[in-house]
Amino acid sequence: MNASLKQISKLNRILKPTQNVAVQGWVEKEYRKGPITFIHVKDGYSNENIQAVIPKEVEHNIGIGSAVEIVGQWRESAGKQQAMELYANKCRIWGKDEGQPLTKNADYIRTLLHLRSKHPQFANILRLRSKVNLLTHQYFTQQNYIYIDTPLISANDCEGAGEAFKISSPNDPDFFGEGDKFLPVSGQLHLEAMTTGIPRVYTLNTAFRAEKSLSRQHLAEFRMLEVERAFTDSVDDLCGEVEGYVKFIATEIQNLFQECANISAFQDPYLENTIKYFVECLETSNFPRLKYDEAVNLLQKHGETVNKGLNKAQELLLVDICKSPIFIYNYPSDQKPFYMQRSENGKEALCFDLLAPFVGELAGGSLREPDVNKMKSRQDSQSLNWYYELRRRGTPQTGDLD
Repeated sequence: MNASLKQISKLNRILKPTQNVAVQGWVEKEYRKGPITFIHVKDGYSNENIQAVIPKEVEHNIGIGSAVEIVGQWRESAGKQQAMELYANKCRIWGKDEGQPLTKNADYIRTLLHLRSKHPQFANILRLRSKVNLLTHQYFTQQNYIYIDTPLISANDCEGAGEAFKISSPNDPDFFGEGDKFLPVSGQLHLEAMTTGIPRVYTLNTAFRAEKSLSRQHLAEFRMLEVERAFTDSVDDLCGEVEGYVKFIATEIQNLFQECANISAFQDPYLENTIKYFVECLETSNFPRLKYDEAVNLLQKHGETVNKGLNKAQELLLVDICKSPIFIYNYPSDQKPFYMQRSENGKEALCFDLLAPFVGELAGGSLREPDVNKMKSRQDSQSLNWYYELRRRGTPQTGDLD
């Protein structure tokens, strides 16, 4: 009879003796008592572990960090620290760990990035990200969006801000033919092109910024959710879509308490408050929405001087004043890129940012400029001729979220 391979989190919920059980994983702890070796094994699917009891005749030289497969009887534990344990009749060592056990220090792990999945808190982050990605696809599928793979090589640098990595072949400078090619700052222009035939599209893809910085807010490579919807002429509707997504994720995150709680081993003083804050926000009927000018006036009443745009400290102050995530909309047009629609007087861009605690700007979006002549008057680039043509091919007005 073949052994039944179990995930440790599911095995821990079986409270009756079970024969011929198998687990695969890594040794977290090891100690010996006479001819018996006791090990704690985790399998990487969760942060849970089990105690396995290994008689000397089965295996005696295992070692912390070793990859093992254990087959045996799931039975009541003789010790008081766990209800059940796995008594082994077979133990296969798939791989020995010849290095030193990893510490919990995050700075130390930065020197061993190739081993970070062994670190309990990094493993929790990766599992949590996986679940949030899955929830993201679930949400937008429920809202009738179609997933699009946007390209990672493009002739466009999106906002034209000079923050794109230029790519070339070291063996053939003319590999791509005429014109420069870039890693994408954003996939939004390509995503918008898809709305010529599919009204609701989104992507969760890699973006790159050639903005040299060592801060946590500015990464050279990161993942970005981008959404485009056609038949849209309301910034308010776009804000509602973002708010719906944020509240959906925050609601589901409450069910992932273990993953969130275990990340706190990094001693992040903001983590507990961040989760608590967003859970409390679920009770808010709507996130407050302020025009940019109203936000500036509010900041000035609190002694702030606003120059060109809001800095992070001012964004966080607005969140604190409102005691909630907050939408700021209709920024000055000279602060925003060419593809955003302008107000009738041309002074405002029809766009928004969602400001959230601890991070500041969490999301943004805008209505796209439907008038190709107005758009070209702001930026006329030959490499964007395909983008301008969209306005002449029966494309309804669109709006984006990212």
